Amino acid sequence: PYFNDAVCHKDHCYGFDGQIFTCFDANTGQRSWKGGRYGSGQVVLLADMDTLLVSTEGGEVVLVAADPKGLHELARLEALHGKTWNHPVVADGMLLVRNDEEAACYELERSPAAP
Repeated sequence: PYFNDAVCHKDHCYGFDGQIFTCFDANTGQRSWKGGRYGSGQVVLLADMDTLLVSTEGGEVVLVAADPKGLHELARLEALHGKTWNHPVVADGMLLVRNDEEAACYELERSPAAP
């Protein structure tokens, strides 16, 4: 990765190869897939949901299935206007995103079993 982090989940890692999102096997280092042009985005693992939250360089937030078989976008939201390289934060049922001009907070829907 250029300046982005990768996350690992169930023997696979997900992150950026340049500006293209990719998945590779953590045991062998072999790439499973490469796709999703999110610019110099950031990724957060939502492990209890087997889901990745990708913040794109263009200000969108994309939910991606943590699936080593292929890239599967589940949802997309225009969260900010303009470029952002900042990590998104998920805390206490809230998604927080920011760039150099604005910040936004989105309430996340909780599952019925959540307190």
